[in-house]
Amino acid sequence: MNSKLRILSLIVLLAAGSSANARTAEGPADPTGQEIVYIEGVRFVDALLEKWISEYSKAHPNALVSVAGKEIKEVPIRIVSSGRPNDEAVQTQTGGISFGKYAILPIAGKENTLPDELKKKKLNEKRLKELFFEKDYLSGDGEADKKEKYNATVYSGNRSYSVSHTFAGHFGYEASSLKGKKIAGDDIYLNNAVEKDAQGVSFNHLNYIFNIESRRLNDGIALLPLDIKKEYAEVLDLQNLDETITLLEEKDISLIPVEELTFTLPEKVSPATFRFLEWALSEGQNYLHTYGFLRLDTKTLAQQQKQISVLETKLLANK
Repeated sequence: MNSKLRILSLIVLLAAGSSANARTAEGPADPTGQEIVYIEGVRFVDALLEKWISEYSKAHPNALVSVAGKEIKEVPIRIVSSGRPNDEAVQTQTGGISFGKYAILPIAGKENTLPDELKKKKLNEKRLKELFFEKDYLSGDGEADKKEKYNATVYSGNRSYSVSHTFAGHFGYEASSLKGKKIAGDDIYLNNAVEKDAQGVSFNHLNYIFNIESRRLNDGIALLPLDIKKEYAEVLDLQNLDETITLLEEKDISLIPVEELTFTLPEKVSPATFRFLEWALSEGQNYLHTYGFLRLDTKTLAQQQKQISVLETKLLANK
């Protein structure tokens, strides 16, 4: 294969409407006999995966890595964002390797007056639930005061892979319990919804809330004030992506959902795939912060790297 064709084979195919789970898989061999490692990217991880593929191909010029298009029928390795409901595809996978984390913050549009109103009485867990979730009157929840305390419209995603499932699950709810309006398509449109509605509120991934180039909040977006320790609130007030990532890596803040991103593995994995996984948990870690993701702590990362080694040893032993 000449160099032009090889470069073309490594181009990331960012397909619209891709599943919220990213997948990696070994596919058919190319004409040189090499196995291709395919990656199917979830929208909010797509930019990171594109960078990973680009950098991996530079470090391993003989490796063939690409996003799996619709013509790839079986893609046995996936990236799963925890906190979402299990679907049939995920349940067929066995094993898993965590490689990073993502965080979610509540947002409003800049024209919304609610962030200013909340500065004196910030959102603690009770008030956050009152703002975002329907009350369960059958269980007596909110029976004494059925009047809504906040003049706000909640926007959430309606896809099976939406951040809505993670956000709701973190606070003990199903996504169906979220108030307000459901937005079709990718969760990036939640930003658009609150920007257009002066009473709109929502929540989103860090890399959708912040501009990864400027490291500042996206224009038109404001963070809803949370009732957290003063020093934590001061970091969020800086509205800086890197400071926010550092805070959330170092501190466990109950009002801010933080979940893992995980490669799930089939029973049989090719050596080519193991090489990519090993790279993702070593050199690939250097790009997590750039694209708005958190790194695993040192101990957890070492455990995941060891798990890859154990799985690879089992693979070789079974051959």
